[in-house]
Parts: sequence; C-alpha cells; structure tokens
Amino acid sequence: MKGVNPLVRFSVERYVLALGLFAAVLLFGYLATRSLGVDLLPSVNVPTVVVSVQYPGASPATVDRQVTQLLENALSRLGGIAQLSSTSSLGQSRVVVSFSPGTDPRQAASQVAAQVAALRGLPSGVSTPTVQTFDPNAQPILEFGLYAPGKPLEEVYRYAEDQLLPLLEQVSGVANVALTGGPEKGVDIFLDPSRLAFFGLSVQQVSQAVAGAALQSPIGSLTRSGTTLSLSTRTVPKSAEDVAAILVDPQRGIRVGDLGQVQVRNEVESYVRVNGQPAVLVSLQQASGSNALAVADGVRRLLQDLRLPEGYQVVFSNDTTLVIRAAVERTYKELFLTAGVVAAVVLLFLGRLNTAFTVILAIPISLAAAPILYSLLGFTFNLVSLLALIVAIGIVVDDSIVVAENVERYRAQGLGQMEAVLKGASEVFSAVAAASLSVLSVVIPVSFVEGFAGRYVQQFALGLAAAVAMSWLEALLFLTVRMAYTPDAPAKTWASAWREFLDLGRALRFGLTAWRRGLGLLGGLALALFLLRQGGMYLPLLLLYPFLLALGEYLVRTLLAFLEALTLILHLRTEALLEKTRAAYAQSLPWVLRHNGSVLLFSLALFLIVALAVFPRIPFSFVPRYDTGYLRAGLRLSSEASLNRTNELVARLENFFLAQPEVETVQLTVNQGQANLVLGLKPFGERPDAFTLLARYQTQARALYAETPEARVVFFGGGGPGGPGGGGSLNVALASAGQELLQERLEQAVAILQDDPYLLGVDIQGQNRLELNFIPDAARLAGTGLTPNQVVSTLQAFLQGTQAGQVELEGLTYPIRLRVDPTYVGDVQALLSLPLYSPSLGTNLAIGQLGHLVPEEVPSSIQRQNRLYVATLSLSPAPSAPPAAVLLAHVEERLRAAGVLDERVALTEAGAFGQARLARELSGQGLGLFALAFFMAYLVMAAQFNTFRYPLYLLLPVPLALAGALLLLYLAGASLDIFGILGFLLLIGLSAKNAILYLDFVQDRLGRMPLEEALVEAARLRFRPILMTTLTILVIGLPLLLGHGAGAEFGRNLGLVVLGGVFTSALLTFFVVPAAFYRYERVRVGGEAFKAEAT
Repeated sequence: MKGVNPLVRFSVERYVLALGLFAAVLLFGYLATRSLGVDLLPSVNVPTVVVSVQYPGASPATVDRQVTQLLENALSRLGGIAQLSSTSSLGQSRVVVSFSPGTDPRQAASQVAAQVAALRGLPSGVSTPTVQTFDPNAQPILEFGLYAPGKPLEEVYRYAEDQLLPLLEQVSGVANVALTGGPEKGVDIFLDPSRLAFFGLSVQQVSQAVAGAALQSPIGSLTRSGTTLSLSTRTVPKSAEDVAAILVDPQRGIRVGDLGQVQVRNEVESYVRVNGQPAVLVSLQQASGSNALAVADGVRRLLQDLRLPEGYQVVFSNDTTLVIRAAVERTYKELFLTAGVVAAVVLLFLGRLNTAFTVILAIPISLAAAPILYSLLGFTFNLVSLLALIVAIGIVVDDSIVVAENVERYRAQGLGQMEAVLKGASEVFSAVAAASLSVLSVVIPVSFVEGFAGRYVQQFALGLAAAVAMSWLEALLFLTVRMAYTPDAPAKTWASAWREFLDLGRALRFGLTAWRRGLGLLGGLALALFLLRQGGMYLPLLLLYPFLLALGEYLVRTLLAFLEALTLILHLRTEALLEKTRAAYAQSLPWVLRHNGSVLLFSLALFLIVALAVFPRIPFSFVPRYDTGYLRAGLRLSSEASLNRTNELVARLENFFLAQPEVETVQLTVNQGQANLVLGLKPFGERPDAFTLLARYQTQARALYAETPEARVVFFGGGGPGGPGGGGSLNVALASAGQELLQERLEQAVAILQDDPYLLGVDIQGQNRLELNFIPDAARLAGTGLTPNQVVSTLQAFLQGTQAGQVELEGLTYPIRLRVDPTYVGDVQALLSLPLYSPSLGTNLAIGQLGHLVPEEVPSSIQRQNRLYVATLSLSPAPSAPPAAVLLAHVEERLRAAGVLDERVALTEAGAFGQARLARELSGQGLGLFALAFFMAYLVMAAQFNTFRYPLYLLLPVPLALAGALLLLYLAGASLDIFGILGFLLLIGLSAKNAILYLDFVQDRLGRMPLEEALVEAARLRFRPILMTTLTILVIGLPLLLGHGAGAEFGRNLGLVVLGGVFTSALLTFFVVPAAFYRYERVRVGGEAFKAEAT
C-alpha cells in the first residue's frame, strides 16, 4: 500500500515488540509511583550558611560595631549571595548568608568558612567563629504532646528521652527528633561572695579548679608486646557531693563546698502544654527526599503498637502532613474525575466501547512516563507535579483521538480493518507529530529557568513533556496495534441487549466448560486452597464454582451489552447534533472568508482591549493563600518579663482558644517574655476557612488584654509550611544607614498601619529594653592588678553564671554551672557592693569602686539586611487583603505619603525569598518565559512546514487565547500566580494544536482544489476531531476550578486560564485562521507558490 508511514507499518507488523515496550512503560511507571516521595510543594534548595560568634558580656551595639560589621564586610565579597542578614544581640553575633537557589551547598559553606578563617581584627575575648549550614526546609513535619496527668513532668521527660526517642529515630525517613518542655538538669555551684573575699579567691580560680577536676578526654595509645592499649582520662564527678569536694586551694585545703552551696539543678526554663495539660513536646523532622506521609504513618503506627506506661497519653498537636495528605488525596480524586469525564467525551464521539477503550488506554500509558522521569530527576509527588498529570489527561488523548477518528472515517468508507489503520494513521502522522512538538517546544525550554520560579516550572513542564511525548509515541505505535488487532463487535441495539439479558443458557454453557481450562482452572485451584484453609467442611462449596463463573460471565456480558446500546443511542444523538453544528459552520465559513478583514479587525480589537484595559488590573502573586488547617498565635511581653509572669498572662489566651468550637488542639510553648500557640482546626468541611477564623480571633483575643498594655497578641496567618509565603503574615522591613533615624520612623510606621483596612495587626519584631551599662574606671583599676576584662568576667559569672565542667548523674552527663548565690544580688546596690579580690593590694574591693552603671534604652537586638540597619514589622493580612506584592505596594504608598519613607529610609520585604519578592520576580520573568516559549514554538512549526509564513497562521490563536484567559481571570477576581503562568505557557501549544490539524489538511488539498474550497473542506473534515480535542482539554479545567478542600487554591487559577484560553482560541480558530489564511494566501495564484514552498 502506497503512502504508508514506515513507523506505523513497523509497529503494526511487529506488534509483540510494541506490546512489550509499552507494558514495560506501565510497569516502570507503577514502580516509580510507589517509590516517589510526597510533599505539598516542590522543595527548593536555598543554600544558607550561618556564622555565629560569642562575645560574652558585650551589648548589642558593641557586638554590631566590633564583630558583625567586620563579618559582613568580609562575606559581602562572595558571589551568588541572595541576601546577607545579621542579628547582634547581647553577647552574640549571628550572620546569615542566603545564596541563590541552585548554588552548591558544600561550595557555599566552604567559601564562607574560608572568608571567616581569613578575617582579622576581631576583638580579644570573642569565641572562635562557627560556620554551619542551615536548611530552611528542615522544619518539623509532626509534633505531638506526651503527658501523664498526676505524674511529675520530669518522669515523663525521662521516659521520652530514654525510651521513646530511640524508637522514633529508627522510623524510616526520620532525620531528627527533638524534645521540649522538660526540666533542665545539672549541678549548680552558688558561690558566697563574702567567703570568696575572706579566702582571697576569684570566680575564675574556682572555675579553673572545677574544670580541671572534671576531665574526660582521650590521651592516645601505647603499643607494648604487639598489643595496643588506648589511654584516656576520666575524672568526671558522679554527684553533687563529688563537686563540693573538689579542691580549689590545695595548700589551704579549701574546697568548692567551703565557698558556697552545691546542689542538683532541676529547673524549668520553658513550659509546654497541649490542650491545657503540662506535656513534653516531641518534634520530628523528615530526611531529605523521603515521603512525608510515609514518615508520619510510620510514627503513628509505632505509637499505636507501643504500650505506653499507665496514664500516659499522646496528642498530635501539629501535623503538617494532614494538609499534604488531604491535598494529594483531593488531587488524585480530580485526576480520576478528569479521566472519567474525558472517557465519557470519547465514548460520546466515537460510539464504540472497544474503540473508546483503545483511546482511553492512552491515559495510563502516557501518564506513566511522568513518574519515571520524576524518579530519575529526584522530584517528588506534590501539588505542582500532580497538576501536570491532571493537565496531561486532556492533552494525551488528543493524539489518540485524531488517529482513531481518522481510522474510523476510513472504516466508514468501506476499507478493511488493517488497511484503514495503516492509511488513517499514516495520513495524520505529520499533523500529530507537529501538534505534539508544538506543546513540547513550549514546555521543554522553560524548564531550564532558574530560581524559585524555575523549580516550580521545571517539575510541571518536564512532567507534562514526558506525558505528551509518550502520548505521541503511543498514538502512532501502540494505538495502531490495538485498532488493527482488536476489531469492534457488532453494534448493540436495545433489542440485542435484551437478547443477551435473556440468554442464560450461554452463561451456563460457559461456566460448565470454562472451569476446566486456562484461567478458569487456576481460579478453581485457588478457591480450593482457600476453602481448605477455612476448614475441610467448606470444600463441597467448590461444586458451585462453575455456576459462579456462569454468573460472572452473564453479569459482565449483559452490562456491556446495555452499556454498548446506551452508548450507541447517545452517540447517534451526539452525531446528529454535531452534524447540524458542522453544517452550520461550513455554511458560515464562506461568509467569513469574504469578510475576512472585519473578522480580523474584531479579533485584533478584542485582544487590544483586554491587553490594555484588563491585564494591568490583574495582580501578581507567587502562590495563592492556602488553608493548612492550622493557625499560629503568640503573646509578646518585654524581654524583662519573667517566665512565671508570661505563663500567667498567656493562660487567658490559651483558655480562650480551648473554648472555641472550631479548634481541636492547642499547643502552647512559654518562654521568658514570649509564648507561642499552634491551633489545630477541625477538618475543612466542618468549619469556616482559616482566614475568616483568623479575622474573628484577632479581634476577640486582643480584647482579652485591653487592660494589660504590656501584652501584645500576635497572629501568624493561616498559610503554612512547604512554600514561600503561602498565606501567612507579611514581614516587611524599614531599612536605613542610621539606627537612630530608623527607630524614629518605626514608631511612625506602626501608628499609621494600625488602622489600615487590609491589615488585622502589626507586630514589631524586637523591642527596645532598659539596660544598665557597666563602665570600668581605668583610673581606679590602676595598681589593683585587675583588668577591665577580669571585672566584666566576674560580673558575668555573678549574674549569668558560667559553665565550669561536667557531672555524671545516673549515667548521663550534665553541665556544672558556676554563679553567685542570687540572694546576694537582689538589687543594683547589692551588685555594686560585691567584693572582688585585688592581687596587687592584697585586699578586697567593691565592684562599685572599680566602675559605675549607666542606664540606657537599647534595642534587644540589632538587625541588618544587606549591610543596612533594618526594623522588621510583621503584618497580618485581612481576608480581603490583596496578594502580597500588591499589599506591599499599598503599604509603601501609605508610608511614603506620610513622610515615613524618603531617600534615607526605604521599605523592603524581610527575607530573601518572601512572597512579595517572588511575585515581583515572577512578573518580571513571566513575559520572558512567554516570549521564549512563543519563539520556540514558532521555530518548531517553521521547521515542520518548511516555511516561515505558516507558523504565523498557526500561532494566530495564541493572542486570542490570552485575551480569553485574562478576561476570565479578571471577571473571577483572581490573581496571576505561578500556576496561572504555567497555564499561559501551555496555551501556546494547546492553541496551535487545533490550527495545525486544520492547516495540515488545507495544505494536503490545495493541489487538488481552489483555495476557498480547500479551506471549507478542511474545516468540514477537521471540525469533529478539533471539537473533540477541545472538549477533552476543557474538561481538565472544571475539576481545578470547582475543587474545594486542602490545596484546591493551587489549581484554581490554572483552571481559569485553561478554560478561558482554550474556549476562546477554539472558537476563534474556526473563523480567524481561515480568514487570515484566505486574506494573505489567495494572492498566490492557484496556491502553486504556496505548494512549492511547503514541499
């Protein structure tokens, strides 16, 4: 047979090879699906390196000036830095270097370490800088409270530490387990200053004596007579009595116990409560690349199987996998729903169960390619990669529909089954290849985009590309095999279906013969083994096996018969309606061709109106706000507030949330001056959305502290983990070169933003505090034998204490803390009266004789960002607030109008990868991505048709698709996020596919008929497959648009873009492409010039 494509002929003739190849694809796709990890969103690797330096006793200002700025100056020379931020607090400097996504983490850490090692000029007394890598994604995925009413918390903590923690660390996928809420244990040495003065000893001498007596270190090894012995020293005290017996002055026999009291420390530095019960909080982090759901399930199984001590209870108070599980399950439902709707569309248009099943089989085969690629590239199943599969469902059947429809057309003309397959598939081979390449040319190039957006685009684009490429191969190399060797049975009518229903004898004959052959015999043996295991008395039931086979055959046969009859009826009605529509379209097309100028002007006007009037009104965001099922709140007091005072005040807030009907769990962590709560909400269908609750709770919770001005209630939003921004608070920063000016403008900014309608609250991160600055007097120190550093170190030891060694209690090692007895430093005067021994004078001097205290109001910490001083504000958006980028612009406009912002003070988003920052980056990259995709599609089509003119016609529907998508986004009040951008990129390939199918037939007929007749004939023949492919693509948008529940927000904008764009492009493709082609190609006489160029 002439004109048969050799690849089509090869696959049909070597059908065993085709069957084996595609069966392997299904198998490996299944295995890859089972092995892939599961996350909410793609994990973006942002290499982050933290440099920490201790400067004991130094104020935040001193740390900033003498340490932090030196580190910043050295580290700012490194390349690839996304942000350089620092925090200078009391006695500590912390510099965080965030590199651009894609930077090698090891190389980044080594570069930072090299710069720090080469740094010179740090003051004496600072510790050696430590360089550590930090993973921003390493947040706990699961937290639960362990408590036992009526039992000491120390006992619960010891059980969790000794028995539960080792078991949890063995769960597959668990990277780290942390415990919070237990008492801090150790040994305290409370020194008596009067005894130190009496014996003429210093705190440093006591510390050195304790450290020297508490040694635990390897020494080396000794080889003797061929045997190697290891040497070490271990003189760690075993009890508080051993510590008290340590000699400080051997000549005089003075021991630690002679200088004060020694006692075991068992104090609480933080409180943890879960649902009002004192508890130990257990936090678990997952290993990189592991399946979060599998990790959480493993932990839950362990706790279920574990026999906890009597009275012990476990309450899961923060489970981030719940939203992941709900979102993934919802996405799977949308996946199957979309596949079902696509199958129904195919059935209606093709009308035969076998042919429809042959086409629908393309879905699992094509989709199997995506998880295989995900596995090879180290991706996970997440909302982005699963969205790619949902979108792919409507696309991958397109190629099979086009091939199957053309084969059926030749069958209807009387060709034999094999001949119709070879001729029909070969005729559309080039069109199917061009249509698939048009999609691939769009999605593959944009997968190389870098940054945060690139990581999202990459997983979507490559997953879709794998499925589309496999669908093309499947349609031409495997669909043809199925259609060639699986003929359709005779069409079933209602009469024949009823005959099948009444034909019980056929079923009985099948049952009586099938049990003795093949699969029937194997089934009988399996049933016999099963009955034997249940007991020999059930074996007689095996006699019913043939009748069970008969019943099964009867039910399947009759159901298929009625389904075939119903399908045929619906297909005939669909065909009748389709034929009327096609006839009307074919009759209207000549009018369109005669008025081609008006049609093109109308299309151009529509595009310009939308581009100029609608597009500027659509805001950008990176990802939509999403409901995680958790809210986060907190109480903020001054840094001087005690732990007990903080605990007392936060009890009001805790009780308020415990009484709310929408709240299931309340997790509370109390520290000195601040408390944080995690509120677990009821399932999504049993409550309002988190943002509505957030607005309500804010007003009610803040009213609780109306008469307690020092307490501030803060909320952190309803968005959650796994992505940048996700719906939580928006952190902004005022930046300036001068710290004093910054503090002044900060107070003005807070006053202005407090009553903003888009904000529920404004929280200042880092408040000023009153500090007593001790200034040593150099003149008084002269001749005493004391240095300023010795005086400051002694004060630090008196007040804060210092770690002097280690003690072993009950087999575990704990620190020994050395400090002055708190009863001797009850106030400032008592502190200044403490004695300090002068070695030169041989007498004791009061601290107040060596310096004086100056009260100052200083920041509790000094923050800098990119070498500018910053003050951070946490803004809680109201439910009606616009996306983060628009909200940030609104805040900036208000502050600039009020004079808060000028050339000396600027506003920026805190954090290197905040929601607003990423949205601005996306808006800048979006046009570039679209231009790149458009250009690549043009080049591929030009190469396919061997002309630079044809791609202009093929891509003509793209601007019209953009107009439809933008208009629907605007009418729906939606923003344009990363998922909407993906939809726009996809529209380039989807819009061009229909035009390719149409113009490929026009080209084929131009040599045999005039241009106008060729356009009308191609429109008549291609109307049906174009309508089918359009409907299958449109249905993928409906589940995305109508979905609700966890994670439904992510696919909504993509659904709007696909629905609006594909509908508009398909509608206008039927008229605009023929009009444009006719207007500009009719000047070529008889189409000969066109034909020569195209060939």
